[in-house]
This record gives sequence, C-alpha cells and structure tokens, in this order.
Amino acid sequence: MSSLKIIPLAERPDLVGRVVAWGYAEWGHLDPTSTLPERERRVRASLHVDCVPCVFIALDPADSLVGTASLVLDDLEGDPRNPWLASVFVPVEARRRGVASALVRACEAAARQFGHRRLYLFTASAPALYARLGWRRLERLVYRGEHIQVMDKAL
Repeated sequence: MSSLKIIPLAERPDLVGRVVAWGYAEWGHLDPTSTLPERERRVRASLHVDCVPCVFIALDPADSLVGTASLVLDDLEGDPRNPWLASVFVPVEARRRGVASALVRACEAAARQFGHRRLYLFTASAPALYARLGWRRLERLVYRGEHIQVMDKAL
C-alpha cells in the first residue's frame, strides 16, 4: 500500500480502543478468562516507543487505521524465549496490500534497535506469510486447543 505509515500506537492513543477490539475479537478465545478491559489495560501498558512491550499501527493515506502488530516479552505461556512478534492483525478490507508485511518489518527493526538479536512468533493461520518474510519454522504445537507454528528470525 503506497503511503502507508507505521507508527507506535503511543503516538495515537486515541486508537487504543480499535486495536483492543480487533485483538479481542481475533484472539480472545485463546484466553477465555480474559476480559476486554483487561486487554485494554495490557495494551495501554505497552504504549512504549523505546522498549518491549510496544504496539505499532499502520495508517493509510487517509490516516485510517489499517493494521496493528506488537512486540511482547512473553506470548507463549511457559516458553522462556523472548521477545515475540504478536497480534499482527489487518482487517479483511485492507489485506493483500502489504500492510502485514510492513508491520512485521517495522517490529523487526524496532526489536533490533532495542538490542534484541532474535525474534519469535507463533501463528495458526499465516506461516506462509512469515516464511516469505524470512522467518524459520521451529516447531508445531497445540496451544490452548489450537494448532500453531512457532517461528523465529535472526535480526
């Protein structure tokens, strides 16, 4: 998508509600005990620009929110590896325009800038996207009832 702008959510806290709603709708089933207000507290606690955890957003040329992605320290319960690329989400109407790829690259660059040498992720739905972006498949697991692919990338 031409003129796509990737910025920290900290620069647009007015968009926290949309980011939280997207994440809750997409992944809330992975933690049925979590509530929307709890998720909002976690996102607000991640409004950093210089360290993990942090959240990035994608804005189109009209300044509309078209995607989000996060860097977190712990995304897979019980796994000691960190940090993780997490919560990459682009709504259906904005997909297939390079938004997710731009968000992933921005998160990789930020993790590198913060001094991390490796980044991890898990996905149930998009291993091919991450493989195209240079991510390596590590293992398949069942996590909270969902089949996932754990991947990593050297930064």
